[in-house]
Amino acid sequence: MNNSIEILGVYEDSFRINIYSINYFRMIGLIDIDIKYDYGIERVTLAFYRSSGTNSGKINGLWYPIVGIKIESGRFKEFTELINYVLTKTTNVDKVKKGWLAKSPFFYNQQKENKRIKGFSSGKHYKGLLRIGEILRDLYEEWEFDDMESLTPKFLNDAITSLEIYPNNTHSQRDNFERFIWDICNGG
Repeated sequence: MNNSIEILGVYEDSFRINIYSINYFRMIGLIDIDIKYDYGIERVTLAFYRSSGTNSGKINGLWYPIVGIKIESGRFKEFTELINYVLTKTTNVDKVKKGWLAKSPFFYNQQKENKRIKGFSSGKHYKGLLRIGEILRDLYEEWEFDDMESLTPKFLNDAITSLEIYPNNTHSQRDNFERFIWDICNGG
């Protein structure tokens, strides 16, 4: 896969959210963005969660990217073959619990002395993903989103790995998403 992948912009009006958990108050959301690939500019849906700021130095209210949400406890098998491989490669444990927010690729290869905010990748996509997280924080605080009760973990996973080809795209959501995550995992 090619390293010409680049985040270009955000479709702010596509932001849709739902409550994920109450104990550590978290929201999950989907947002459409434009990504430049070697084959053109494609509209791609990404998943994010709103941090409650309760651990690992996360910033309360900032939205962090995720690859999906674990549906069953155990090894990774509910995502695509490539995403399962990436999560296995980037996660420190062999098995994870149901409900786990799959965010390990965005922490992969981060240097301890790095001054960057953790959770937005260690490569060239850091600034773009952080900017999206900040935009989502602002949209959320301004109530500029669609409240989507049907946005469950399964719905979120299905949306980002869909075989649908969006209007004006040449590749499926799944293909574009996998290429983006693979690029992040490989230092992008």
